[in-house]
Amino acid sequence: MRRYLLIAFVFMAVLALSGCTGEKAETTTVSTEDGTSKVTTTVSGDTQTVTVEETTEEGTQTTTITGSAGANPDSWCPEGGNWEMHTAGPQGMAGATMKVVKLETSGKYAGLCHVVSTTTGPEGEQSIDMWFDESGEHGYMEMEVGGQKIVQSF
Repeated sequence: MRRYLLIAFVFMAVLALSGCTGEKAETTTVSTEDGTSKVTTTVSGDTQTVTVEETTEEGTQTTTITGSAGANPDSWCPEGGNWEMHTAGPQGMAGATMKVVKLETSGKYAGLCHVVSTTTGPEGEQSIDMWFDESGEHGYMEMEVGGQKIVQSF
């Protein structure tokens, strides 16, 4: 019996250390008095997807969030990294994306990470350019509202 356990342990260790990048999925279901939530997490390569299906008396609202770290996942500002969220159901449809443009190397925003955030909803689409430092606590936001460019620091 010990021999089989040792073989199983070694096999699992080899799989873990080999960087097996096959698709992996995990689903959890939670029921409350308000309804049921089913959460499925899927990892495929460097992309992770979380899907939440909430079922209540009003119907089912499905939200999917997908993210990828881009070409350099170890960087605090991984160029090409992205995140997307889409939701649809009785409460309406909406979406949002965030894309890492690059780490700025010159100009007003030198040393800051440039990210473009876009939201889509019943009111239309709105984009915000953001630049922030590694802590995420300091930076700038730029957006256009009614034809006027608004810049704000945080």
